[in-house]
Amino acid sequence: MKTLIKLEENPNINMVGKIYEFIDPTKIYIPILTNTSFHKNDYVYKNNYYSNYISSISGYVTGSKKVYLNKKLVNALEVTNDFKENSHIKRRKKKITNREELIENLKRFYLLELITKLESNKKNLIISCVDEEEYSINEFTRLSNNYDEILMTIDFLSKILKIKNITLAIKNTNAKSIKNVKSIIGSFPNIKIVLLPDNYLISLKANLCEFLNLKEEDSLLFNTIEIYDIYTTSIKFRDITEKYVTISGDALAKSFLINVKLGTSLNEIIKKYCKIKDKEYNVYVNGYMQGINVNKEDIIITKEINTIVINKRQNNLTTECINCGACYKICPVSINPKRCFFNKTINSKCIGCGLCNYICPANIDLKKVVKGDMYEEKEN
Repeated sequence: MKTLIKLEENPNINMVGKIYEFIDPTKIYIPILTNTSFHKNDYVYKNNYYSNYISSISGYVTGSKKVYLNKKLVNALEVTNDFKENSHIKRRKKKITNREELIENLKRFYLLELITKLESNKKNLIISCVDEEEYSINEFTRLSNNYDEILMTIDFLSKILKIKNITLAIKNTNAKSIKNVKSIIGSFPNIKIVLLPDNYLISLKANLCEFLNLKEEDSLLFNTIEIYDIYTTSIKFRDITEKYVTISGDALAKSFLINVKLGTSLNEIIKKYCKIKDKEYNVYVNGYMQGINVNKEDIIITKEINTIVINKRQNNLTTECINCGACYKICPVSINPKRCFFNKTINSKCIGCGLCNYICPANIDLKKVVKGDMYEEKEN
């Protein structure tokens, strides 16, 4: 395994332990990826799906706007909350007993990535409780707050998939979760706890399997958020209308975790909960290291978003490349980011870890070119 690095802590980022609950947004936005016809004042029921995206509230269509989704600007319905939580969806509550039933149930909730993972047979089941980004506490908090549900679901999965070798991987700095899990782990003798070093990229499947001395091709990897999604949809048979999102960055007076309705505008979250210390700032979706710098006006919370980083803009001033070679030396997949940057070429080997940007003394946005992480320009 390539030596993994311990990222230096930013003294200007103050993480607080409180979880904010924002489950009553004024409006939400639902991406519409098909030619489905909607009109102003049409009524939208909570838990209805549109192009794989759920309405997390009930209310009336009051307009539309373009929002960023998977690096593209797409149309989204603007739904104004009537605060009634009206739903006409009734979910089945029949106990799931095999892999096929589990996959069929997950299809009803459009959890397509989970379905892909479950379609192949594996010998090992690994649950990673590690946040992939610095200053993200989603996995940490989900495990700490729902360790009993997490362990129950792991046990459920192991029986459904007929896997006996199960590993729960927790960072050795996560003392609270370790204590909580150990208090009830005796009820789940098939689950083994392994403590991980506090190093960046330890959560990558290849690195994790190597650390655990397991073959990557024989292993099925989930994180705690995915496990809790399986618990919600396939044990409790409830729709996923909310999610944890970490809001952090050195432009904020404090960084925090928020439980928020899907489709909520980042603008509304910032206005209600964020005290911005600097008027000039950049917003990164899914972290500063691995995320993408985007236009804050057009971001909505979807199930794919875990972290929002708001950093001071002056931190991004760039100078000319000094040919130090640091980006090549630190790259875990041996790409030469400088060469890609000057040739303006994408490299398919790039895993988007952001270490080239992190190490660059000239503060050049190398990952943006190497990975191809560029949003489409907004239309005039």
